[in-house]
Parts: sequence; structure tokens; C-alpha cells
Amino acid sequence: MNKDIENIQIDAQKFESEGDFRSALEKYKEIAVLDKDNAEAHFKVGEMHHQLGELPKALSAYIRVTDLQPDHKKANVKIEMIQSIMNFFNPDLYNP
Repeated sequence: MNKDIENIQIDAQKFESEGDFRSALEKYKEIAVLDKDNAEAHFKVGEMHHQLGELPKALSAYIRVTDLQPDHKKANVKIEMIQSIMNFFNPDLYNP
């Protein structure tokens, strides 16, 4: 891993640990752009979107992870979980 990516990752982890998921997301996106095949960076992009409640964007990031690593267990679990949430419909509840 090059030094620039390492520095960005340190910043991203700092923001994430502070609960600043929006800033962490931007840093993880930077890593994903610099290293397009970095499955963990894409996974973290998905995690930050998930933390921010942006499920379609999170799902897209997790799918990208499985494109890079089809056997990525955490990404596959997250995909199933988000799809079940997004497919949930109960006529007795308010569904916008």
C-alpha cells in the first residue's frame, strides 16, 4: 500500500472512530478511487453509507466488494440483510 493511501486510511479510521461517518466516507471513497481493486476500501464505503442510512448506496458498494472478492463473507451478509430490508413490505404499516 502506498504512503498516500496509508495516510488517507489513518484519517478515515480517525473520523470513523469519532462517529463522523460522512467525513470517513469521503476518505474511504478517496482510497477506492486511488486503488480501484481495494475490496476493503469499497467495503468501508458500504459501511459508512449503511451508518448514514443510505441503504441503496451501501448495497451498491457491497456488491462492488463481491465483484472483487465473491467469497467476502461480511459483504455477502450485508447484501442479504439490506435486500431483505429494502424488500420488506407490510400493508399494516406505513410504507412510503
